[in-house]
Amino acid sequence: MKKILAFLITILLFGMSKLSAQNYLNYYEKINEAEIANLDKEFKKADSIYRMAFELVEKPFKDDYLLASINSEKLNDNQKTYGYLKNGILVGLTEKRIKKELSKFKKSDEWKSLKKEYDLTREEYLKSLNLTLRKELTEMVDKDQASRHPIFGSWKKSKKVDSYNYKRLLEIIKENNGKWPDRFIIGDGNENGKYAFGEITIMLHHFSKDEVLNLKPYLIDAILTGGLSPYNVVYPLDYTNSKMIGRRGKFIDSCHYLGAYLSSNGNKAVICDCEKAEEERKKIGLEPLDDYFRKRNSTYDCYEQK
Repeated sequence: MKKILAFLITILLFGMSKLSAQNYLNYYEKINEAEIANLDKEFKKADSIYRMAFELVEKPFKDDYLLASINSEKLNDNQKTYGYLKNGILVGLTEKRIKKELSKFKKSDEWKSLKKEYDLTREEYLKSLNLTLRKELTEMVDKDQASRHPIFGSWKKSKKVDSYNYKRLLEIIKENNGKWPDRFIIGDGNENGKYAFGEITIMLHHFSKDEVLNLKPYLIDAILTGGLSPYNVVYPLDYTNSKMIGRRGKFIDSCHYLGAYLSSNGNKAVICDCEKAEEERKKIGLEPLDDYFRKRNSTYDCYEQK
């Protein structure tokens, strides 16, 4: 009887995990639709799609709540803007970030109410986190960056820090029941927008390709269950999978696997295999390349080997 019960519980948990993954994939798709509608200046349509997206999952991302509030500000709907921001604060959105992005709303009565409620709402968010683990991980990131300081850093220091950080991340994953330490556990402290490098995953840029591949299943699982934004993961995956396609003097031309990096120095971003990139992007909740580069005000080319 106990074996049957354990089996049924396992099946139930597996089914719930698959449902959560599909919900977040649907969520990412809807969020992209809302962002494209906003770019097309169809603000009412965008708001409607944002609301549908937020109904799909228990904990939407703070940056999506912020973008929804910026969109509703254009509709002069202060009550809606207030609601999006209040929910955003509950998942990590800060007053500093809100002040930076919204101007008209700050003149409203709803803004005054939100400011009065901010500290208690923020405290509720912080109470849900493992702040000890968060502190450890952010210190690991600080050491990662410090070891690469042009004056005080060195290659030797960097290698030592990278080795420690990789091994410690594996230990943390093991201690966390085989799960990546995601935003549900340590929060989301990124203040630079949804397309910025991940607060913790920035470390992965300095790991070897094999190390990143070893961590990839945990990262993908976190994306599919909403613990990590796809953008937190796409940069290190692209960085460690870039391919040299030519040289221009001292400069190396590279193409990328997923298409995270933008055009630079007047050169378009180059995707190694656009068809493959589109397939892989869809699997982890990323929008089509055309939508991504449009939203980022950038351009790309598909690499054709000669």
